[in-house]
Amino acid sequence: MKRTSPLLLAALVASLATIPACFPPVTSAGGPPDSGPPPEPGTDLPGVGSASAPTADAVIGRIRNTLIGVDPLAGNFAKAIAQVKPNLPQMTNPVQATGLDQIPLLVYAACTDAKLASYNVPTTGTVSANSAALVGAGMTMLDAALAGLASQGSSNGYFQAALLALVSTLAADKSTTQTMTTSFIAVCMASTTAAVSMVGY
Repeated sequence: MKRTSPLLLAALVASLATIPACFPPVTSAGGPPDSGPPPEPGTDLPGVGSASAPTADAVIGRIRNTLIGVDPLAGNFAKAIAQVKPNLPQMTNPVQATGLDQIPLLVYAACTDAKLASYNVPTTGTVSANSAALVGAGMTMLDAALAGLASQGSSNGYFQAALLALVSTLAADKSTTQTMTTSFIAVCMASTTAAVSMVGY
């Protein structure tokens, strides 16, 4: 007679124990428990904001707060807002919110308005020679959006490594000539889009 492994039995018992957790408890009436009506569109979901998507105004405000000297009433940013704002999320419910894919378009316009000098990034020279300045600019943007947690938090090394990998890729790109301006815009887009697109704050 073949014996069943104790590990296999333990795995089977553990998987059977999790099955009841997949089904809601039944009330005495035989249906799911009363949890009240579903939330109205545009209202916060349970979780104290941890499950909220940014609305159009929140996205615009986050970009404005992230980028030095970018004005939502002037330049490419203002033009993009006029075109893209109706497509951005209008409600905070992440299940029903649509338009998060429009955020990079708005960020690109804002990044073209940002000045390299505001981030101590030179306008001349090679990308590889100025990689530290580009990574520093990206970290400054992330810090502005995340209340300083990018450079002071436990994820500091991850943020810097991601930005350094992006800058290294830009420096190694031989198919197109990357200028300091185009490289700055790429770093700006990566940092700002990541920070602005986050849900729950």
